[in-house]
Amino acid sequence: MSTPSLSNSSPRGLAVVTGASVGIGRASAEALEKAGYTVIAASRRLTTTPSAATGITTHELDVTDADSVAALERTVTEHPVPLTLLVNNAGIPTHAATIADSDIADWRGTYETNVVGTVQMTQALLPHLIRNRGDVQFIGSTVGRVGYERGAAYAASKFGLTALVQTLRLELNGQPVRVTEIAPGMMRGDEAGGEFMRTRFNDDEQAIAAVYQGVEHPLTPEDIAECVVWCATRPKHVDIDLMELRPLAQAAQHKVHRTS
Repeated sequence: MSTPSLSNSSPRGLAVVTGASVGIGRASAEALEKAGYTVIAASRRLTTTPSAATGITTHELDVTDADSVAALERTVTEHPVPLTLLVNNAGIPTHAATIADSDIADWRGTYETNVVGTVQMTQALLPHLIRNRGDVQFIGSTVGRVGYERGAAYAASKFGLTALVQTLRLELNGQPVRVTEIAPGMMRGDEAGGEFMRTRFNDDEQAIAAVYQGVEHPLTPEDIAECVVWCATRPKHVDIDLMELRPLAQAAQHKVHRTS
């Protein structure tokens, strides 16, 4: 299988980042562009998607909509730069609730976006990645391995994502595609401290503040973006199967050092 021809202006090829309007997605799109990728930043909301950086274009995308995913695939097919990286980042949180009191619509919506939507994206772009000897990355979470109270719906979706990644790695063995899961722990930023936490705690600012009370330096979206770039730029024979990271203050999901 021949290696795709890449232009001098895009030495690493084309990267598609989903959920790229805020947080990890936005930071990753910007970091990948700086690392030499041409980037399509895809998201439901284009108003806050990065647009100033050279080499980043925006694309409206709903990963739960098959027609929307197909439209993105057509854009990739017609793009002059070959696709070499897909970052599956799009995902939604759920409201904090016990299993007994949780809303079934939350479970369905979260699974539809975080798991089924990711499958649709991967199916659509995988032929390009195989042809171009590319990478597919999945932004998971440490809660994809350890559950927590009042978070079962979200954790279940991330457990499902982990199963998807592990299975895809097995099924693509022998193909020239690297499969990576990046699983962050406690983080804060325009994603974790913003929409994600507001949804989880129904805009309760005190509850949100309590999560980070006394925690020095939670992870930021830029920290995760550095990991995205690092994994993608390893020698082609090196596959980072799983990168799990937490802030120094968080030794485990249930054990966090707080200064106050």
